[in-house]
Amino acid sequence: MTSKKQTPVVHDPYTAYVRQTLSDQGIPRHKQARIVARVVELELVSVQQKFAGIRGWTRSQLILLEQHFGKPGSPASKSFALEKSEHQRNASQWNAILKLSDAPQRCILQRGHALAVPEDAALAAIDESGAWVVISGAKVPKGKVSFQVTHMTPLPAPRVAVLDDESRIADKIAALFSRQGIQASIFSDVDSLLEVIRVQPFEAYILSWDNAAEATPESVIQHIRETQKSTTHITVLSGELHKQPTIVQDISLMVECYRVSVMEKPLVLEILGKTFHNILFRSLDSHPC
Repeated sequence: MTSKKQTPVVHDPYTAYVRQTLSDQGIPRHKQARIVARVVELELVSVQQKFAGIRGWTRSQLILLEQHFGKPGSPASKSFALEKSEHQRNASQWNAILKLSDAPQRCILQRGHALAVPEDAALAAIDESGAWVVISGAKVPKGKVSFQVTHMTPLPAPRVAVLDDESRIADKIAALFSRQGIQASIFSDVDSLLEVIRVQPFEAYILSWDNAAEATPESVIQHIRETQKSTTHITVLSGELHKQPTIVQDISLMVECYRVSVMEKPLVLEILGKTFHNILFRSLDSHPC
């Protein structure tokens, strides 16, 4: 019986150095691959394979990593380590969620030392399910570790395009998103949406496949993925999946080729809202900026 050929493991000391550097910054190991993926502009799975030793780094990737992290023992790496001393590490910038009203808002957080008496502080930063959240110091739960907010910069509301010629549905989505701090722009036809995104793309898209004009959003999806080379989130809506097999085939092709997600009508708005909140507010997992 022929034994299965094992994938060779590439032992790369630089990977260990990058991991240690990120660990010194307080970044958990399960979040490190995503940070490195942004630095070298690779898919997450590719970086995970490199971390596992299955694949090695190319020279161009090593150059990008060295520019960001320095080399072990080099002046750049020593300088990098010095910048991450306890005093300055506490003042690092982080993606965070500002919760001072019913509608959350994205922000950039600089945090300081742990607060002994959080209720005396106007603002406090706490870890909430893996994300930094800025709240009033008076609202910090008793016994919860919280940190000083040394500086906080609010960011504009995330923009989402909603394509649906049935205004009743689109209006309900827009109202829900408004309460969640998300700006929804409503479009009733494919052409008007394409005209806008050619100038200013959105952060996410909700596209109904069931339009009376029989113009499916396929051309929009192709423009986003092929022309703009964007991996932004796209959700396709349809109420015809159990009625028309051809629609199932068409949407399945979009899922396979363009990595869209699908939700059936009638919508459960609470699920839609939670899904897009996680995508737009928590997708960065509070990584340093």
